[in-house]
Amino acid sequence: MDMESRSYIGNLAALVREGKVKPELIDEAVRRILTKKFEMGLFDDPFRFCDQRREQRQWNNPENLRIGEEMAKKSIVLLRNENRVLPLSKQTKTIALIGPLVRSIRENLGFWSYEWPDDSARIVSPWAGIQKKLGEGTRLLYAKGCGITDTSHAGFAEAIEAAKQADIVVMDIGEAPDMTGEAKSRSNIHLPGVQEDLVRAIVETGKPVVVLISAGRPLVFNYTAAHATAILYTWWLGTEAGNAIADVLFGDYNPSGKLPISFPRTEGQIPIYYNHFSTGRPARNDSDVNYVSAYTDLPNDPRYPFGFGLSFTQFVYSDLQLSATSFKPGGKLTATVTLANAGGADGRETVQWYVRDLVGSVVRPVKELKGFEQVFLKAGESKKISFTVDVEKLRFYNDKLQHIYEPGEFRLYVGGNSRDVKEIPFTLVVE
Repeated sequence: MDMESRSYIGNLAALVREGKVKPELIDEAVRRILTKKFEMGLFDDPFRFCDQRREQRQWNNPENLRIGEEMAKKSIVLLRNENRVLPLSKQTKTIALIGPLVRSIRENLGFWSYEWPDDSARIVSPWAGIQKKLGEGTRLLYAKGCGITDTSHAGFAEAIEAAKQADIVVMDIGEAPDMTGEAKSRSNIHLPGVQEDLVRAIVETGKPVVVLISAGRPLVFNYTAAHATAILYTWWLGTEAGNAIADVLFGDYNPSGKLPISFPRTEGQIPIYYNHFSTGRPARNDSDVNYVSAYTDLPNDPRYPFGFGLSFTQFVYSDLQLSATSFKPGGKLTATVTLANAGGADGRETVQWYVRDLVGSVVRPVKELKGFEQVFLKAGESKKISFTVDVEKLRFYNDKLQHIYEPGEFRLYVGGNSRDVKEIPFTLVVE
Protein backbone atom coordinates (compact mmCIF):
# COMPACT_ATOMS: atom_id res chain seq x y z
CA MET A 1 0.00 0.00 0.00
CA ASP A 2 1.21 3.50 -0.81
CA MET A 3 -0.51 6.59 0.54
CA GLU A 4 -0.05 9.93 -1.20
CA SER A 5 3.49 9.51 -2.57
CA ARG A 6 2.10 7.99 -5.83
CA SER A 7 5.37 6.10 -6.23
CA TYR A 8 3.66 2.76 -6.81
CA ILE A 9 1.06 3.90 -9.34
CA GLY A 10 3.63 5.83 -11.32
CA ASN A 11 6.62 3.50 -11.16
CA LEU A 12 5.97 0.04 -9.73
CA ALA A 13 4.72 -1.66 -12.92
CA ALA A 14 7.74 -0.36 -14.85
CA LEU A 15 10.12 -1.54 -12.13
CA VAL A 16 8.63 -5.04 -12.34
CA ARG A 17 8.98 -5.09 -16.15
CA GLU A 18 12.60 -3.98 -15.81
CA GLY A 19 13.31 -6.75 -13.33
CA LYS A 20 14.22 -4.34 -10.54
CA VAL A 21 11.29 -5.51 -8.38
CA LYS A 22 10.42 -9.20 -8.25
CA PRO A 23 6.76 -10.21 -8.83
CA GLU A 24 7.07 -12.47 -5.78
CA LEU A 25 7.58 -9.37 -3.62
CA ILE A 26 4.34 -7.87 -4.98
CA ASP A 27 2.50 -11.14 -4.30
CA GLU A 28 3.78 -11.22 -0.72
CA ALA A 29 2.62 -7.65 -0.06
CA VAL A 30 -0.81 -8.23 -1.64
CA ARG A 31 -1.21 -11.49 0.28
CA ARG A 32 -0.79 -9.64 3.58
CA ILE A 33 -3.51 -7.14 2.65
CA LEU A 34 -5.92 -9.85 1.51
CA THR A 35 -5.25 -11.87 4.66
CA LYS A 36 -6.21 -8.90 6.81
CA LYS A 37 -9.40 -8.40 4.79
CA PHE A 38 -10.29 -12.09 5.32
CA GLU A 39 -9.66 -11.67 9.06
CA MET A 40 -11.97 -8.65 9.11
CA GLY A 41 -14.71 -10.62 7.34
CA LEU A 42 -14.86 -8.28 4.35
CA PHE A 43 -15.09 -11.13 1.82
CA ASP A 44 -18.18 -12.48 3.59
CA ASP A 45 -19.74 -9.05 4.09
CA PRO A 46 -18.04 -6.24 2.16
CA PHE A 47 -20.34 -3.62 3.71
CA ARG A 48 -20.20 -4.79 7.32
CA PHE A 49 -18.74 -1.47 8.45
CA CYS A 50 -21.34 0.52 6.54
CA ASP A 51 -24.34 -0.95 8.35
CA GLN A 52 -26.67 1.94 9.26
CA ARG A 53 -28.31 -0.05 12.05
CA ARG A 54 -24.91 -0.67 13.61
CA GLU A 55 -24.10 3.01 13.17
CA GLN A 56 -27.23 4.05 15.02
CA ARG A 57 -26.47 1.66 17.86
CA GLN A 58 -23.04 3.23 18.30
CA TRP A 59 -24.11 6.86 17.86
CA ASN A 60 -23.76 8.51 21.26
CA ASN A 61 -23.31 5.08 22.81
CA PRO A 62 -23.11 5.84 26.57
CA GLU A 63 -20.39 3.24 27.12
CA ASN A 64 -18.23 4.75 24.39
CA LEU A 65 -18.70 8.21 25.90
CA ARG A 66 -17.80 6.87 29.35
CA ILE A 67 -14.58 5.34 28.00
CA GLY A 68 -13.82 8.56 26.13
CA GLU A 69 -14.15 10.56 29.33
CA GLU A 70 -11.97 8.08 31.24
CA MET A 71 -9.24 8.35 28.58
CA ALA A 72 -9.47 12.14 28.73
CA LYS A 73 -9.05 12.20 32.51
CA LYS A 74 -6.03 9.89 32.29
CA SER A 75 -4.43 12.20 29.70
CA ILE A 76 -4.46 15.36 31.83
CA VAL A 77 -1.05 16.23 33.32
CA LEU A 78 -0.74 18.33 36.48
CA LEU A 79 2.36 20.51 36.04
CA ARG A 80 2.04 22.87 39.02
CA ASN A 81 -0.07 23.10 42.16
CA GLU A 82 1.16 25.82 44.51
CA ASN A 83 -0.39 25.97 47.96
CA ARG A 84 -2.46 22.91 47.01
CA VAL A 85 -5.00 25.15 45.32
CA LEU A 86 -6.28 22.08 43.46
CA PRO A 87 -8.64 20.39 43.79
CA LEU A 88 -11.07 23.28 43.94
CA SER A 89 -13.91 23.26 46.44
CA LYS A 90 -17.39 22.75 45.00
CA GLN A 91 -18.55 25.29 47.58
CA THR A 92 -16.48 28.09 46.01
CA LYS A 93 -18.81 31.08 45.78
CA THR A 94 -17.53 32.80 42.62
CA ILE A 95 -15.30 31.41 39.87
CA ALA A 96 -14.16 33.46 36.87
CA LEU A 97 -13.64 31.42 33.68
CA ILE A 98 -11.36 33.36 31.35
CA GLY A 99 -9.67 32.64 28.04
CA PRO A 100 -10.30 31.89 24.36
CA LEU A 101 -10.90 28.16 24.92
CA VAL A 102 -13.30 28.27 27.89
CA ARG A 103 -16.35 27.85 25.64
CA SER A 104 -14.52 25.92 22.94
CA ILE A 105 -16.44 23.20 21.08
CA ARG A 106 -14.72 21.99 17.92
CA GLU A 107 -11.29 22.91 19.36
CA ASN A 108 -11.50 20.02 21.85
CA LEU A 109 -11.17 17.45 19.06
CA GLY A 110 -7.81 18.62 17.79
CA PHE A 111 -6.37 18.13 14.33
CA TRP A 112 -7.30 15.29 11.93
CA SER A 113 -10.57 14.50 13.67
CA TYR A 114 -14.10 13.87 12.47
CA GLU A 115 -16.58 16.71 12.26
CA TRP A 116 -20.25 16.12 13.05
CA PRO A 117 -23.06 18.40 11.88
CA ASP A 118 -24.18 18.69 15.53
CA ASP A 119 -20.77 19.37 17.12
CA SER A 120 -22.18 21.81 19.64
CA ALA A 121 -24.65 19.21 20.94
CA ARG A 122 -22.14 16.37 21.19
CA ILE A 123 -18.93 18.01 22.44
CA VAL A 124 -18.75 19.16 26.07
CA SER A 125 -16.94 22.49 26.44
CA PRO A 126 -14.97 23.30 29.61
CA TRP A 127 -17.64 25.89 30.44
CA ALA A 128 -20.43 23.29 30.14
CA GLY A 129 -18.51 20.66 32.10
CA ILE A 130 -17.79 23.03 35.00
CA GLN A 131 -21.33 24.39 34.96
CA LYS A 132 -22.71 20.85 35.15
CA LYS A 133 -20.36 19.95 38.02
CA LEU A 134 -21.38 22.82 40.27
CA GLY A 135 -24.68 23.61 41.90
CA GLU A 136 -26.61 26.86 41.99
CA GLY A 137 -24.56 28.01 44.98
CA THR A 138 -21.58 28.85 42.76
CA ARG A 139 -21.58 31.93 40.54
CA LEU A 140 -19.70 31.53 37.27
CA LEU A 141 -18.32 34.60 35.49
CA TYR A 142 -17.02 34.52 31.93
CA ALA A 143 -14.70 36.70 29.88
CA LYS A 144 -12.92 35.63 26.72
CA GLY A 145 -10.08 38.11 27.20
CA CYS A 146 -8.63 37.51 23.74
CA GLY A 147 -8.73 35.16 20.80
CA ILE A 148 -6.15 32.44 20.25
CA THR A 149 -4.07 34.49 17.82
CA ASP A 150 -5.17 38.03 18.78
CA THR A 151 -2.60 40.81 18.95
CA SER A 152 -4.94 43.21 20.73
CA HIS A 153 -5.45 43.70 24.48
CA ALA A 154 -8.94 45.09 23.94
CA GLY A 155 -10.65 42.34 25.91
CA PHE A 156 -8.29 42.45 28.90
CA ALA A 157 -10.27 45.01 30.92
CA GLU A 158 -13.40 42.84 30.95
CA ALA A 159 -11.33 39.79 31.96
CA ILE A 160 -9.55 41.69 34.75
CA GLU A 161 -12.87 42.93 36.11
CA ALA A 162 -14.26 39.37 36.13
CA ALA A 163 -11.15 38.11 37.94
CA LYS A 164 -11.44 40.80 40.61
CA GLN A 165 -14.99 39.70 41.41
CA ALA A 166 -14.03 36.02 41.78
CA ASP A 167 -12.62 33.91 44.58
CA ILE A 168 -10.55 31.96 42.05
CA VAL A 169 -9.83 32.18 38.33
CA VAL A 170 -9.71 29.28 35.86
CA MET A 171 -8.12 30.17 32.50
CA ASP A 172 -8.23 28.02 29.36
CA ILE A 173 -5.62 28.93 26.74
CA GLY A 174 -3.55 27.22 24.04
CA GLU A 175 -3.52 26.43 20.35
CA ALA A 176 -6.20 26.14 17.71
CA PRO A 177 -6.60 22.60 16.32
CA ASP A 178 -5.07 23.48 12.94
CA MET A 179 -1.84 24.72 14.55
CA THR A 180 -0.53 21.22 15.30
CA GLY A 181 -0.47 18.14 13.11
CA GLU A 182 0.52 17.19 9.61
CA ALA A 183 2.43 19.98 7.86
CA LYS A 184 1.93 22.32 10.84
CA SER A 185 5.48 22.99 12.05
CA ARG A 186 6.00 26.31 13.84
CA SER A 187 9.29 28.13 14.38
CA ASN A 188 7.78 29.89 17.40
CA ILE A 189 6.04 27.57 19.87
CA HIS A 190 5.27 30.16 22.53
CA LEU A 191 1.61 30.57 23.44
CA PRO A 192 0.06 32.18 20.35
CA GLY A 193 -0.99 35.81 20.22
CA VAL A 194 -1.30 37.74 23.48
CA GLN A 195 -2.50 34.83 25.61
CA GLU A 196 0.45 34.92 27.99
CA ASP A 197 0.01 38.67 28.34
CA LEU A 198 -3.55 37.86 29.42
CA VAL A 199 -2.25 35.37 32.00
CA ARG A 200 0.10 38.05 33.36
CA ALA A 201 -2.72 40.58 33.63
CA ILE A 202 -4.93 38.13 35.55
CA VAL A 203 -2.11 36.95 37.84
CA GLU A 204 -1.40 40.58 38.72
CA THR A 205 -4.91 40.91 40.18
CA GLY A 206 -3.62 38.80 43.07
CA LYS A 207 -6.29 36.13 42.66
CA PRO A 208 -5.35 32.41 42.61
CA VAL A 209 -5.09 31.44 38.94
CA VAL A 210 -5.50 27.89 37.59
CA VAL A 211 -4.38 27.62 33.95
CA LEU A 212 -5.56 24.93 31.53
CA ILE A 213 -3.40 24.58 28.41
CA SER A 214 -4.92 22.87 25.38
CA ALA A 215 -2.46 21.98 22.62
CA GLY A 216 -1.17 19.16 20.49
CA ARG A 217 2.53 19.82 21.16
CA PRO A 218 4.74 21.11 23.97
CA LEU A 219 4.44 24.88 24.14
CA VAL A 220 6.72 27.48 25.71
CA PHE A 221 4.95 29.41 28.51
CA ASN A 222 7.66 30.55 30.90
CA TYR A 223 5.74 33.34 32.64
CA THR A 224 2.76 31.05 33.23
CA ALA A 225 5.04 28.23 34.41
CA ALA A 226 6.58 30.50 37.05
CA HIS A 227 3.56 32.51 38.20
CA ALA A 228 0.30 30.59 37.72
CA THR A 229 -0.96 29.03 40.94
CA ALA A 230 -1.71 25.75 39.18
CA ILE A 231 -1.29 24.39 35.65
CA LEU A 232 -3.05 21.48 33.97
CA TYR A 233 -1.86 20.45 30.51
CA THR A 234 -5.06 19.18 28.92
CA TRP A 235 -3.96 18.59 25.31
CA TRP A 236 -7.13 18.08 23.18
CA LEU A 237 -9.38 15.75 25.10
CA GLY A 238 -12.18 14.99 22.66
CA THR A 239 -15.94 14.80 23.00
CA GLU A 240 -15.99 14.57 26.79
CA ALA A 241 -13.30 17.23 27.38
CA GLY A 242 -15.38 19.49 29.61
CA ASN A 243 -16.57 16.69 31.88
CA ALA A 244 -13.04 15.30 32.25
CA ILE A 245 -11.61 18.73 33.07
CA ALA A 246 -14.32 19.38 35.65
CA ASP A 247 -13.73 16.00 37.33
CA VAL A 248 -10.04 16.84 37.77
CA LEU A 249 -10.53 20.48 38.79
CA PHE A 250 -12.93 19.57 41.58
CA GLY A 251 -11.18 16.45 42.84
CA ASP A 252 -13.49 13.71 41.58
CA TYR A 253 -10.45 12.35 39.73
CA ASN A 254 -6.84 12.58 40.92
CA PRO A 255 -4.65 13.30 37.86
CA SER A 256 -1.99 10.71 37.09
CA GLY A 257 -0.85 11.68 33.58
CA LYS A 258 2.86 11.86 32.73
CA LEU A 259 4.54 13.83 29.94
CA PRO A 260 5.53 11.67 26.95
CA ILE A 261 8.03 14.31 25.83
CA SER A 262 10.36 16.92 27.31
CA PHE A 263 9.07 20.52 27.32
CA PRO A 264 11.71 23.11 26.32
CA ARG A 265 12.26 26.49 27.97
CA THR A 266 12.73 28.06 24.55
CA GLU A 267 13.10 27.02 20.92
CA GLY A 268 16.88 27.32 21.19
CA GLN A 269 16.96 24.14 23.30
CA ILE A 270 15.34 22.04 20.57
CA PRO A 271 16.03 19.18 19.99
CA ILE A 272 15.74 18.36 23.69
CA TYR A 273 15.09 14.88 25.03
CA TYR A 274 15.84 12.92 28.17
CA ASN A 275 17.97 10.19 26.53
CA HIS A 276 20.55 12.47 24.92
CA PHE A 277 24.19 11.47 24.49
CA SER A 278 26.88 12.54 26.90
CA THR A 279 29.20 14.29 24.45
CA GLY A 280 31.63 17.17 24.33
CA ARG A 281 32.34 18.44 27.83
CA PRO A 282 29.16 17.68 29.77
CA ALA A 283 28.18 20.25 32.37
CA ARG A 284 28.11 18.94 35.96
CA ASN A 285 25.12 21.11 36.89
CA ASP A 286 23.27 24.25 35.78
CA SER A 287 25.85 26.59 37.33
CA ASP A 288 28.72 24.87 35.48
CA VAL A 289 28.74 26.95 32.27
CA ASN A 290 32.38 27.79 31.47
CA TYR A 291 33.85 25.94 28.47
CA VAL A 292 31.42 23.03 28.75
CA SER A 293 28.39 21.86 26.76
CA ALA A 294 25.98 24.32 28.36
CA TYR A 295 23.91 27.44 27.79
CA THR A 296 25.13 30.66 29.35
CA ASP A 297 21.69 32.28 29.43
CA LEU A 298 19.42 29.52 30.76
CA PRO A 299 19.61 26.10 32.44
CA ASN A 300 20.43 23.05 30.35
CA ASP A 301 17.50 21.01 31.59
CA PRO A 302 14.00 21.29 30.10
CA ARG A 303 11.17 23.26 31.67
CA TYR A 304 9.43 19.95 32.35
CA PRO A 305 11.27 16.63 31.92
CA PHE A 306 10.08 13.49 30.16
CA GLY A 307 7.81 11.46 32.42
CA PHE A 308 6.87 14.42 34.63
CA GLY A 309 3.43 14.76 36.18
CA LEU A 310 2.18 15.69 39.66
CA SER A 311 -0.71 14.37 41.74
CA PHE A 312 -3.07 15.75 44.37
CA THR A 313 -1.18 13.51 46.77
CA GLN A 314 2.57 13.09 47.36
CA PHE A 315 4.54 9.98 46.39
CA VAL A 316 7.86 9.23 48.11
CA TYR A 317 10.49 6.78 46.81
CA SER A 318 12.89 5.14 49.27
CA ASP A 319 15.05 2.11 50.00
CA LEU A 320 16.25 1.35 46.46
CA GLN A 321 18.09 -2.00 46.58
CA LEU A 322 19.58 -4.61 44.26
CA SER A 323 19.67 -8.35 44.86
CA ALA A 324 23.40 -8.25 43.96
CA THR A 325 25.93 -5.70 42.76
CA SER A 326 26.85 -7.66 39.61
CA PHE A 327 25.63 -10.46 37.38
CA LYS A 328 26.68 -12.50 34.34
CA PRO A 329 24.89 -13.10 31.04
CA GLY A 330 22.18 -15.67 31.65
CA GLY A 331 21.64 -14.28 35.14
CA LYS A 332 19.68 -11.31 36.36
CA LEU A 333 19.34 -8.72 39.09
CA THR A 334 16.19 -7.82 40.96
CA ALA A 335 15.76 -4.20 41.94
CA THR A 336 13.24 -3.15 44.58
CA VAL A 337 12.06 0.25 45.74
CA THR A 338 9.49 1.31 48.30
CA LEU A 339 6.80 3.66 47.07
CA ALA A 340 4.73 5.47 49.70
CA ASN A 341 1.67 7.65 49.35
CA ALA A 342 2.58 10.29 51.92
CA GLY A 343 -0.28 12.65 51.08
CA GLY A 344 -3.90 12.86 52.04
CA ALA A 345 -5.54 11.47 48.89
CA ASP A 346 -5.65 8.14 47.11
CA GLY A 347 -3.66 8.25 43.87
CA ARG A 348 -1.94 6.48 41.01
CA GLU A 349 1.79 6.81 40.31
CA THR A 350 3.77 5.66 37.28
CA VAL A 351 7.04 4.19 38.60
CA GLN A 352 9.75 4.62 35.94
CA TRP A 353 12.96 2.58 35.64
CA TYR A 354 15.96 3.89 33.69
CA VAL A 355 19.41 2.45 32.94
CA ARG A 356 22.68 4.12 31.97
CA ASP A 357 25.58 2.30 30.33
CA LEU A 358 28.63 4.29 31.49
CA VAL A 359 31.01 3.13 28.72
CA GLY A 360 30.20 1.57 25.35
CA SER A 361 31.79 0.83 22.01
CA VAL A 362 29.46 3.54 20.66
CA VAL A 363 28.35 6.53 22.68
CA ARG A 364 25.46 5.72 25.01
CA PRO A 365 22.61 7.94 26.30
CA VAL A 366 22.72 9.46 29.77
CA LYS A 367 19.73 7.24 30.61
CA GLU A 368 17.15 5.10 28.85
CA LEU A 369 13.66 4.14 29.99
CA LYS A 370 13.61 0.36 30.48
CA GLY A 371 10.31 -0.19 32.23
CA PHE A 372 7.40 1.44 34.04
CA GLU A 373 4.50 0.36 36.18
CA GLN A 374 1.36 2.14 37.33
CA VAL A 375 0.70 1.67 41.03
CA PHE A 376 -2.45 2.71 42.89
CA LEU A 377 -2.00 3.52 46.57
CA LYS A 378 -4.47 4.69 49.15
CA ALA A 379 -3.48 7.62 51.33
CA GLY A 380 -0.83 6.47 53.81
CA GLU A 381 -0.24 3.16 52.00
CA SER A 382 3.19 1.96 50.81
CA LYS A 383 4.30 -0.89 48.56
CA LYS A 384 7.52 -2.52 47.39
CA ILE A 385 7.91 -2.45 43.60
CA SER A 386 10.26 -4.84 41.77
CA PHE A 387 12.06 -4.65 38.45
CA THR A 388 14.26 -7.28 36.75
CA VAL A 389 17.53 -6.41 35.01
CA ASP A 390 19.03 -8.88 32.54
CA VAL A 391 21.15 -8.57 29.39
CA GLU A 392 18.07 -8.01 27.24
CA LYS A 393 17.59 -4.71 29.07
CA LEU A 394 21.19 -3.74 28.28
CA ARG A 395 21.35 -4.43 24.55
CA PHE A 396 22.00 -1.71 21.98
CA TYR A 397 22.92 -1.48 18.30
CA ASN A 398 26.63 -1.12 17.66
CA ASP A 399 28.33 0.43 14.63
CA LYS A 400 27.65 -2.77 12.64
CA LEU A 401 23.94 -2.63 13.55
CA GLN A 402 24.30 -5.74 15.69
CA HIS A 403 22.00 -5.87 18.72
CA ILE A 404 24.59 -6.58 21.42
CA TYR A 405 25.37 -6.14 25.10
CA GLU A 406 28.77 -5.30 26.54
CA PRO A 407 30.28 -5.85 29.99
CA GLY A 408 30.93 -2.89 32.21
CA GLU A 409 29.50 -0.54 34.76
CA PHE A 410 25.91 0.66 34.77
CA ARG A 411 23.56 2.82 36.79
CA LEU A 412 19.94 2.00 37.57
CA TYR A 413 17.57 4.90 38.24
CA VAL A 414 14.02 4.90 39.55
CA GLY A 415 11.57 7.75 40.08
CA GLY A 416 8.40 9.51 39.04
CA ASN A 417 10.06 11.17 36.03
CA SER A 418 13.36 11.10 34.14
CA ARG A 419 14.95 13.88 36.22
CA ASP A 420 13.96 13.23 39.84
CA VAL A 421 15.36 9.76 40.41
CA LYS A 422 17.23 7.62 42.89
CA GLU A 423 20.18 5.65 41.57
CA ILE A 424 22.24 2.57 42.34
CA PRO A 425 25.28 1.09 40.51
CA PHE A 426 25.69 -2.44 39.15
CA THR A 427 28.10 -4.32 36.90
CA LEU A 428 27.69 -6.79 34.06
CA VAL A 429 30.56 -9.28 34.20
CA VAL A 430 31.68 -11.34 31.20
CA GLU A 431 34.54 -13.76 31.77
